[in-house]
Amino acid sequence: MELYRDQKLIYSSYAPRHYYKNNDPEAPELTDSHQHGPFYDWSPVYTLNFSDGEITALLYYNGFDACYSICCDLLLIICLASFPLFFLWGSRGIVKYIVQLSEEIQAMEGGDLDHPITVQGSDELTTLASSLDSMRLTLRQQHEDEAAAAAKVKNLITEMSHDLRTPLTTLLLYTEILRHRKYETTAQAEDYLAKIDTKARQLKQLSDNLFEYALVTRDTVAVLDPPTRFSQIFEEPLTEMVGELQERSFACALDLGEEDDTLTVKEQYVHRILDNITSNLLKYADPAQDISVRFVKENGKAGLAFENAVLPGQHRTDSTKVGLTSIETMMEKMHAVCRIEQSGERFCITLLFPIALSVTPQA
Repeated sequence: MELYRDQKLIYSSYAPRHYYKNNDPEAPELTDSHQHGPFYDWSPVYTLNFSDGEITALLYYNGFDACYSICCDLLLIICLASFPLFFLWGSRGIVKYIVQLSEEIQAMEGGDLDHPITVQGSDELTTLASSLDSMRLTLRQQHEDEAAAAAKVKNLITEMSHDLRTPLTTLLLYTEILRHRKYETTAQAEDYLAKIDTKARQLKQLSDNLFEYALVTRDTVAVLDPPTRFSQIFEEPLTEMVGELQERSFACALDLGEEDDTLTVKEQYVHRILDNITSNLLKYADPAQDISVRFVKENGKAGLAFENAVLPGQHRTDSTKVGLTSIETMMEKMHAVCRIEQSGERFCITLLFPIALSVTPQA
């Protein structure tokens, strides 16, 4: 309904109130071109008399606006109802991928580290899956290393028990002979005492090697010394080594070359390694042939190679090779290489240490 006075709109049930309030100049005016003003002939127009004057009333129904409003409401309802469906339909791939990752993580938690984590796409989930797969590979490598270390320790204990039992049995036998005086001459008794001393020294060597191995494996991380020249590292321990070998009637042939590379090592480990090598040479090398000590350089590493002839008929009592195992462990902690080669009666152990980059002092 609209009410007009003097051809000006004074009230409308549809238009905002400010549109017709206070004789708005923009309000539509009645014109003489129409019989009843701005109305169609079929428009229901009525004249109303009030105490303050005459008013023209127009009654009409805007079906288009009503339909438009209903359609807008329906469209809004459809959009609100359809949004969750479209959202779920569009995210079904992401949800499926998350479920797959969850199953693979559960399998990894159960101990299955061989099944790879699926990596697909190029979003944040892809980065997460890639990190999980890297963690899986790291865990698997750690488990393999732990299993190998456990098997190595188990094998070491088994062989050590055998090697300790053999000299202990002989030691007990000779002490039993001496205790009950089951010898014929004093010379024979002295011979038994000498054998007891030899077996006791073997036991001491085995226990020292085992202690050395336990000491090295206990230190999980080796702090390396600053880069040092080859000559400064090996001059003192090689001098002590050659002197001890010469005192025991061994001859050494040294070939240290002219190069003096800078190496990164832990000098404490270097001394232990050369002590172990010296001990092995004293036990198993043939003193009739020279022991070769030469400088070697391979693939960005430099070090020493020790080669000797094995004493004929010598039986290795240190069958567990704990001393060599300790050497390999210490070299590994220094990121160095230990290569052991034996061909016939020749034995060679090569030690290669990383060569440090030379630093040129600035002026």
